[in-house]
Amino acid sequence: MLKKIRAIQRPAAFSEKQPISLFILISLLVVLVHIMAIKWLETAQDMPADSDQPIPFKLEVSLVTKNSPKSIAAPPTTKPAPKPVTKPEPKIKPKPEQKPEAKKATLIKEKSPDMGEIAQLIKANSVKEVIKTVNYKPGQQTAQSVSAAMVMPSSAQASAKDNFPISDIHNPSPEYPEMAIFLGYQGNAVIRIKVSSKGTSEGVEVLSSSGHKTLDESATKALKKWRFTPSKQGNTAVVSSVVITVSYVLYYQQ
Repeated sequence: MLKKIRAIQRPAAFSEKQPISLFILISLLVVLVHIMAIKWLETAQDMPADSDQPIPFKLEVSLVTKNSPKSIAAPPTTKPAPKPVTKPEPKIKPKPEQKPEAKKATLIKEKSPDMGEIAQLIKANSVKEVIKTVNYKPGQQTAQSVSAAMVMPSSAQASAKDNFPISDIHNPSPEYPEMAIFLGYQGNAVIRIKVSSKGTSEGVEVLSSSGHKTLDESATKALKKWRFTPSKQGNTAVVSSVVITVSYVLYYQQ
C-alpha cells in the first residue's frame, strides 16, 4: 500500500514543477518577441520607403521667348552680384567769394599836338629862342650851331601864353655829336617835354625826328635835365607840357 501511495505522489510533484517551467518559457518568448519587435522597428526606419508611395519632387519652370532656343533644363541658379560699395563723395569746400577788383584809374594819355600847327608856328617865328651855341673849328673850316627854341601858343590863346612854363636859364644845351659833324648830319628835332607841378621834366617825346637818330638822342638827353617855372591855375602849380625845337646846323668856311 505504501508503495502505491508513493507512486501516486511522484507524479503530483512533477505536475507542480511543470507550470513553473512553462511560465518561465513563456516569459522568455515574450521577451524575445519584444526584442525582435524593437529590432524590426529600428530596421524599418532605416529602410527606404516603398516604391508604391508617391515621391515628392520639385518642379522648376522657366519662360522661353521666341528668339531664345527651347530648353527644358532650368537655368542654373546664380548668386546675386554683391552690391557695389559706394564711397561717400568728398565734400567740396565752397570757394571764397572773390572780391571785385577795384577798377584801375585809366590814365588819360595827353593828346598829341597838331604837327601842322606847330610847323606853322615855327614858320611864323612864333618861337622863343632859349639856347643857342656856335662852335668853330679852324682846322676843319667848319662851324656848328645848336639852337633850342620853345614853341609858343598861338595868338588866339593869349591866356595860355601869359601862363606858360618858363625855361630856366641854366638848362644845358644839347651837344652836336662829333660823328654827326663828321658825317654832315643836320636837321630839326621837335620834342615835347612833360613838366611836373614842381617844374621838373617827367619825360620827353620826339614829335618830329631830325632824320638822324644820333641827333634825336643828343637832344632828348639834354632836355630830360631841363627845369621850368611851372604854369599855374590861380595860385596852384599844375602839370603842363612844352614843345621845344632843336636845330642842328653846319657852316662850311670857304
